[in-house]
Amino acid sequence: MWRIIDLYSGMGGLSFGFKAAGFDVTGVDMFQHVEKTYRALVGSEFIRTDLETSTVGGDYDVIVGGPPCRPWSSVNQSRRGLNHRDYGLVARFFDHVLNMGPQIFIMENVPPLRRDQEFSYQLRRAVSAGYSVGFQIFRYSDFGASTSRRRLITVGLRDGDAGEFLERVQERRRDARTVRDAIYRFRNTEKGAQRDHVWPELRTVLKYRSKYQTGKFGWRILKWDEPAPSFGNVMKTYTLHPDSDLDAGTYRVVSVLEVSRIMGFNHGFQFPEDVSIVKRYQMLADSVSPQFSRILALTASRFL
Repeated sequence: MWRIIDLYSGMGGLSFGFKAAGFDVTGVDMFQHVEKTYRALVGSEFIRTDLETSTVGGDYDVIVGGPPCRPWSSVNQSRRGLNHRDYGLVARFFDHVLNMGPQIFIMENVPPLRRDQEFSYQLRRAVSAGYSVGFQIFRYSDFGASTSRRRLITVGLRDGDAGEFLERVQERRRDARTVRDAIYRFRNTEKGAQRDHVWPELRTVLKYRSKYQTGKFGWRILKWDEPAPSFGNVMKTYTLHPDSDLDAGTYRVVSVLEVSRIMGFNHGFQFPEDVSIVKRYQMLADSVSPQFSRILALTASRFL
């Protein structure tokens, strides 16, 4: 069985897809609530440590990971780039790749990262170490998910061609699922009647009516018959259920359960009860769709 380590794993969206494809996975992240959720979702080994200041080792066939995207995220309008404390974590990902020497590495992040000089420098480091390297932007809805979130996928292969890897991922495209496909079954389910079908009672939604007119950063009313646009933590940008009507004053944000289904966690996963609703929303916002990560895993298996 191939061994994989998932750096900055979060709740385990990448890991879950690789485990479903038959890999032996280990997650790495720094927060206790993340570890609890990862173990509930993936059920695999987990190392809790801060990768900014510590280094993990071991013999792994594949390294994957999604270093925090806040330095390049369009949602983050305050500190960005070099001014953000997380800026160096992409370099730490590549430090682990060069120290551990896996056959394949795969890094997920936001599209603006590709224009960063530090990213270009890290790619040159990997090429100098003998990797074929490439990157491409993919949309989750092109691979069967109910969200049109776009992500930059960077791959490196020690024995293979990165361009061919990315082409094989592209060959696995399929029709998008809609918001209706993902959450219509919960339309008449009362709040709290099902685990994770909870949401905050926000009394300030109408205050942000102008934001819903722009549709930026998750300020949207979802549409039943389209994939959901990319959105972040629902507690920060109030992404509304498709039945919401601001003019009529009837509205609510999508529940934790609904967000998990939109992202592609359709296997009955439930968050640990002692993880707060804010952290549940944030982990989902940070996660990779397992619909897409399984395709990455199936592709990787052909190059090992």
